[in-house]
Amino acid sequence: MEGAIERNNNELNKFLKKMGYGPDDRVLITHIDDMGFCHAANVASEACLASGAASCASIIVNAPWFQEAASICKTHPEFDVGVHLTLTAEYPTFRWPALSTRDPASGLMDSEGYLWHTREDAIRHVTEAAAEAEMRAQIDTALTAGIEVTHIDTHMGSVVHPKFLAIYLALAQEYGVPAFLPNITRERLEALRETGNSDDYLEVLEKVDTDAVPTLDEIIIDTLIELNDKKAFYRSLIDDIKPGLTHLLFHPAKDGDELRAIADTFGSRNADFIAWSDPEMRTYIESAGIQHIGYRDLKANL
Repeated sequence: MEGAIERNNNELNKFLKKMGYGPDDRVLITHIDDMGFCHAANVASEACLASGAASCASIIVNAPWFQEAASICKTHPEFDVGVHLTLTAEYPTFRWPALSTRDPASGLMDSEGYLWHTREDAIRHVTEAAAEAEMRAQIDTALTAGIEVTHIDTHMGSVVHPKFLAIYLALAQEYGVPAFLPNITRERLEALRETGNSDDYLEVLEKVDTDAVPTLDEIIIDTLIELNDKKAFYRSLIDDIKPGLTHLLFHPAKDGDELRAIADTFGSRNADFIAWSDPEMRTYIESAGIQHIGYRDLKANL
């Protein structure tokens, strides 16, 4: 499937089995990335979560519009929201800093004083100790703001690199929340073009108890694209969902001057807003016989 990384076996996901699902059950998480990064994303995220089509979201705590996102969560305690752990601030003129320190020795910041533009630079420069302190600060900031953190995941994939993966998983255990964690195999790493680190990935992941820790059988991540009919695009992805646990992510934001000034992906993000703010998407999922859940459901079974 285009835009997806699939599992390579037919074994029943052990965590789904613990939740009472059978080998033929198709279980889908529909997830908003990048809530909090701007006002346009917050407006869209609130609408998509309220529609029920998006089952959950994660917030960039460092981002300028975090406080508005936190206020939305207070107004809607039913929303299933986690922390989008980030070591990067990728936009040319719209940046955010580290929360934990301003010390350049941490490796967390570039010459402008913000988090790194690229995943590669973050992995190269950020120390393990600084990454742990920063991830902890982001989670604690969300909790202090009154958000019931249901999970943690990764912005641009930086914190699930082998350099930081064990720290990321340890923090999930410490805070009692599930982490976004694909069911990694060597074949999947090859598909994700992480062959140079495959042994390091597998060394960490071999220690994961999949009875106790939820893992994703399939992740659908390549959705930041412009299409004339994005609802049809997502319906086709839903049609192809296989048995097991699938995580489908998207990036809704409402079009306008603010969004266009920040990101050249405004067309894709606005199309996601249109698609996932429509309750019909939830109806489509459920009418297909797919179990539609969020990370709060996984957290309840830890």
